[in-house]
Amino acid sequence: MLSLSAQPQKQAAFPPVTSYSLDKQKVALPGELEGETNLLLVSFKEEQQSDIDSWLPAAQALQHTNFQFRYYQLPVAERENFIFRWWESSSMRSDQSDPETWHWIIPLWVDRKKFFEDLTIPNDKEVVVLLIDRQGRIQWRSTGPMTPDKRAALMTAAGAH
Repeated sequence: MLSLSAQPQKQAAFPPVTSYSLDKQKVALPGELEGETNLLLVSFKEEQQSDIDSWLPAAQALQHTNFQFRYYQLPVAERENFIFRWWESSSMRSDQSDPETWHWIIPLWVDRKKFFEDLTIPNDKEVVVLLIDRQGRIQWRSTGPMTPDKRAALMTAAGAH
C-alpha cells in the first residue's frame, strides 16, 4: 500500500471560469486564452495596478518575440449582481483609455475563497503572476511587483533567451 507521501502531487491548475473581456468578448478560461503559453497578471485591489504595470514591459516583450505567448490582466472580485459588474467593467474601460488593451483585460467575478484555494493564494495583499499552458497547468508563478530576479526567472520559464 502506498503511503500518502508517495502519491503523485496534483499539479496546480487555473480553475475554469467564464467571463467577458473589456471589449465584451466572452472568454472561457483557461481553454479560450489565445496563447499556447499565457501570462496571467492577477490583481485583487485597484491600488495594485502599479504592481501589474511593473510586469507589462516584460510581458509585452515576450508577446512581441513569441507568437505562441499572450498575457492577460485579470482583476479578481467577488461575484456581484449584473449591474455592479457592468458598472465596474465600464469604469475599467474608462480607466484604460486605449481600446486595444481591452481584449487583454478580463475581470473575473468569482467565489474568491474558492479561487484562492484552487490556486493556493494565501491572501489578496499581493498581485499573483501565473504562467500557464493551454490546459491551465501552472508552469511558473510569482507575486508582487516585478524585480530583475523575477524578470529573469519569467524569461527562463517562458523560454525566452
